[in-house]
Amino acid sequence: MAQKLLTSAHLLEIFMPYRSDEARMIDVLHKAVALDFYRGVELGIFFDKTNRKEVRRVLEENHLNGTTFATPYVKDQKLGLSDLDEGKRRKAVDLVKELANYAADTGYTNFGVPSGDDPGPVFRGLAKNVLAESMVEIANHCKTLGLNLTLEPLDRYVFKKQLIGPIEESMVWFAPIHEECPNAYIHWDSAHEALGGMDLMKSLEVTAPFLAQFHLCNAIVDPSHPCFGDLHMDVGEGPDFETEGFLTPALGAEILKKAASYDKPAGVKDTYVSVEVLGHPGDNLWLKERNAREFLAKCFELAGMSIK
Repeated sequence: MAQKLLTSAHLLEIFMPYRSDEARMIDVLHKAVALDFYRGVELGIFFDKTNRKEVRRVLEENHLNGTTFATPYVKDQKLGLSDLDEGKRRKAVDLVKELANYAADTGYTNFGVPSGDDPGPVFRGLAKNVLAESMVEIANHCKTLGLNLTLEPLDRYVFKKQLIGPIEESMVWFAPIHEECPNAYIHWDSAHEALGGMDLMKSLEVTAPFLAQFHLCNAIVDPSHPCFGDLHMDVGEGPDFETEGFLTPALGAEILKKAASYDKPAGVKDTYVSVEVLGHPGDNLWLKERNAREFLAKCFELAGMSIK
């Protein structure tokens, strides 16, 4: 192995029903830390300064890496970093930079942003140029804050239909951005690649020079299935973790081994991996967390890797 991968908890996604309740999310953080399993956490933006201070304290005292995402907040405002309307794009960039300030104050390391909707083939090239302009401005702002900026390619043609999707094309587009802004990286996701019909190992190979962290995410890839798409579905329960999705512990282990076989990009201290499952109102959210944690542990075990 060229590098050791570290475990992360995608608490924002599992406990999504709590997103607007900062005190409850801090309680979730405390409980997750007490599990003594995770080396990193993925949380939302904390708008209250006292809460930001508490999250920062927890991260620092427990030597945890912190990640957050601008994505839900940008979508809440119906904005996009690749919007061809300059006024709307400017609002999106300004919002993301404000969120980056909060992220840095919270003690996070990685700050993720969305590419925006695909406008179709006629305007796609222009939208990619506009997004590159947004990325450079935000990455430079993040640099002053000590943050890494991450972008997560999604699928373009199947479900989410985002601008940045097909991985080989995306990495050709992204390489000049990373060269200009070395603190800009890629956040990889197994479900997006599977839904896009990409060979997962080839996708990791192409992404490796820019990879800062990644998600093991399950999905049903059969378009005729009523639950088809990027729904951040469950990974099942141990010991077998059987679902109708494509992701199994054996495949997860192969993904871990492939990612670990590459050197980390310059500027990435450690590469973190989490299992992404979405919590819904009424769900037993801590059961979802346990299943995701046990799935991740099984993947590490099958890969012959230590989680410590």
